[in-house]
Amino acid sequence: MRSELLSDLASIGYEIFLEGNNLRYRYQKPGNPPETVKPLIEELRRCKAEVVSILKMGEEDTVAPTEKSQPQADETASWPLEDQYLLDWFMTVEAPTEPFYLEPHRHVVAPAKFYSALRMDITAGPAGPRARMGTLQSDLRKLKAYKK
Repeated sequence: MRSELLSDLASIGYEIFLEGNNLRYRYQKPGNPPETVKPLIEELRRCKAEVVSILKMGEEDTVAPTEKSQPQADETASWPLEDQYLLDWFMTVEAPTEPFYLEPHRHVVAPAKFYSALRMDITAGPAGPRARMGTLQSDLRKLKAYKK
């Protein structure tokens, strides 16, 4: 695998992440991705095992404390106050039963699975990969606007 593959995809606008042991990627910019990205996506698929390994190494550096090592209250207390309000709101809502569009280019086809993944991201704490990059908070803000 080319060492620049992941950074090339990120610069085009792709978020590349793991969902369990599954490699996932999502185009984050409005509209459709450029046609020039197809060879990069194919390379990503061919090198899936290596990419998963690289992403897992990155997760090891950002693993949140376990419940045994740190109580739940201490974990949530480290969130900034504005984020804590979003987390509190999210934990009280149920996942929709029907697919929906989070953004014009992001169709959530399995809401229960999406909500479960968000709850896992919250459990990882503010040092988790999606929270650290602001993606989790952005998704929660969009959900709150969608639910109004």
